[in-house]
Amino acid sequence: MTTPVGSLAVSATPLAGVSKDEWSALLQANPSASAFSLRAFHQAWWGAHGGGAEDVSIAARSASSGELLGYLPLMRRPDGVIYSGATLHIDYATVLLAPHTGAPSQESDPVADALATSLLALNSPINMMRIRPADVAHVRMVASIQRAAAAASRAATFAIEEPAPYIDLQGIHTLDEHLDRLDKKQRHEIRRKVRRGEAAGVQISASEDIGADLPEFIRLHRARWGERGLFTATSKGAEEEAFLRELFVKTPRDTITMLMARNEEFGTFAAGLFLRDACALRYWNAGGDAAARALSPGVLLFVHGLTLAINEGRAQLDFLRGNEPYKYECGAVDAQVMKLEIPR
Repeated sequence: MTTPVGSLAVSATPLAGVSKDEWSALLQANPSASAFSLRAFHQAWWGAHGGGAEDVSIAARSASSGELLGYLPLMRRPDGVIYSGATLHIDYATVLLAPHTGAPSQESDPVADALATSLLALNSPINMMRIRPADVAHVRMVASIQRAAAAASRAATFAIEEPAPYIDLQGIHTLDEHLDRLDKKQRHEIRRKVRRGEAAGVQISASEDIGADLPEFIRLHRARWGERGLFTATSKGAEEEAFLRELFVKTPRDTITMLMARNEEFGTFAAGLFLRDACALRYWNAGGDAAARALSPGVLLFVHGLTLAINEGRAQLDFLRGNEPYKYECGAVDAQVMKLEIPR
């Protein structure tokens, strides 16, 4: 059902109701969005993981032209709660909004307000996960949902979900410039491990065909994480493989880079996935053989990824969610990923 809201038409619109071209046009109007906001991520997620969820996404269009002006991906899980769409396997939520010049915390925001009002009208518990304060659309959407909740006399709690450490690369032009910001011990350890890798003949290069190399990545991920990892010998493990396979096919070229570490002794012994968008290079996932642990594959992949980010002029190397110690040892500082919860 389509509900007119001023000059807007707001309706429940599952992913299939938004074309690839419409999504791309609206995404281009959101330069602070992450790579997780690509339509391909949502398409791959619903194909692999969506069996237990209902797509209750909402679209706002121009009532006169039909142009897509806002899209809020949402999913209702079996627990009855509405979550940000696809976020159980994606680090940052997607909110796509046409530009607005007002201050979102103080003024009305017609497109975001219309989506928020429709969200509250679903009369379900709400958990907007993976909110990224650096994404302008996320900030606007949170402000609109808070206004809508207040108007409906519903309590809204906005709190930290978890940290997402990153390295700020603004003004950094070389690897050494970044390493010089670390304390002496950290700097020495990273350089020592790089030299050890060089002495062992380690070569790191980007996969020329990430689809063909997916089985090798899965092997290395299993070697590193075992039953704690994604690709377990279960139906969920099969879903994860299907998700990545579909994603590798659907994402635009150069969005995903798979770095692979090799030498003569071990062959390919480590691999890491990096996502690329206008804001950052994002270190998404990795794996490696335990037999090559002495070569510190995590550090070698980090150094190569950081060098890649610097050479490409990225503003950040983003380690994504999680406070693992190695991220801070590499010089990362916290950004906070937020969540907005509204009970029934």
